[in-house]
Amino acid sequence: MNAAVRVAVVISHPIQHFCPQYESWAKLPQVDLKVFFASDKGLAAYEDKGFDRVLAWDQLKLDFPHEFLPGAVGKEIGLAIDSPDLSAQLSAFSPNAVVVYGYAQKLQRRALHWAGATNTPVLMISDSELRAARNWAKRLIKAFALPSIFERVSLFLTVGDANEAYYRKYGVPDSRFIRCPFPIDASHYDSVVARREECRTTVRSKLEIPGHHKVLLMVGKLVPWKRQADLVRFSNSIRTEREDVTVVLAGTGPDETPLRALARSVGAGGVLFAGFVPPSELAEYYCAADVYVHCSEREPHSLAISEAIYCGLPVIISDRCGSYGPTDDVRPGVNGFVYRCGDIRDLSLRLSVTLGERTNRARMREASQRIGRDNQRLAHGSALIQALTALECSRSG
Repeated sequence: MNAAVRVAVVISHPIQHFCPQYESWAKLPQVDLKVFFASDKGLAAYEDKGFDRVLAWDQLKLDFPHEFLPGAVGKEIGLAIDSPDLSAQLSAFSPNAVVVYGYAQKLQRRALHWAGATNTPVLMISDSELRAARNWAKRLIKAFALPSIFERVSLFLTVGDANEAYYRKYGVPDSRFIRCPFPIDASHYDSVVARREECRTTVRSKLEIPGHHKVLLMVGKLVPWKRQADLVRFSNSIRTEREDVTVVLAGTGPDETPLRALARSVGAGGVLFAGFVPPSELAEYYCAADVYVHCSEREPHSLAISEAIYCGLPVIISDRCGSYGPTDDVRPGVNGFVYRCGDIRDLSLRLSVTLGERTNRARMREASQRIGRDNQRLAHGSALIQALTALECSRSG
């Protein structure tokens, strides 16, 4: 790139794991970044019904050029979110490229319309995939609507293999893909991973887990579709064979009471309910674990899985999740395994293999760390530079 490239990011509200990415993008040479927020939700504490508690993102920083669009104060988040002033604000900034997040929100469709009217290239980010069950009506609507929407997108900043398969289904060629995994706060995680053994000891002591126990961790709201019950059933079944495996569920939600009732043993050696863990402390929990497990029946691209591999954990994941594939977060046989969602026997087999072979587990840990660091290099700048360079080449060509 020969001159500064103005990049506008249009997003609903400040999201904790995206803000460090914007900070990294803003520091890139010859990139003039500005993020447009339609709402200020997330800056102050708010009630999250899924976690059944008031949340405050204590590490949320806006250390990058940004603007809250008129009417942003207290605006609710949802598919209807919009800002009629977006077009005027984009025109005032006059970007060379616009980053949008999918097409479902009215705000994003407004950004797409503005880009089309001004002939401004669009970079699209989404976590859409084909693995979760969808009814026939939704599939039919997508089949008719999405090809024309995607034609208006210059390049897709794809988050993984399942995401790319989704775009291919609606006619997008691979030549328009630039891999850009979802970001995490890599600098914070680096500082914690550097103290791995200290964190491991501290968290296990806090939870009263013996040092020799193998810890299986799952992070997320305790809700039916996350299927933590499958991991509880695994815990129940393995107690006949060994008592040195502890399942840690980090999160709260409406399923906590039935999950406690389902568990034959609550606490170390069984299922330990860690409650809500603040995002600033989650890295320490990953460091305290031996394997990360994600049982969800719908999970487009889990942030928790991206965090877990960055901390060097092998991952066992259900086949309904969008985070696995030959070049994704979880690469079967390399840094984890995939099991049939809801099949406790298959889950048990995968976990038994992972827990039973120390050498194999060490190999998977190293692979996860390598994959996680490669992904975050892309997320925090390399992918954006690739995309902007490709746009410049297409213009000059």
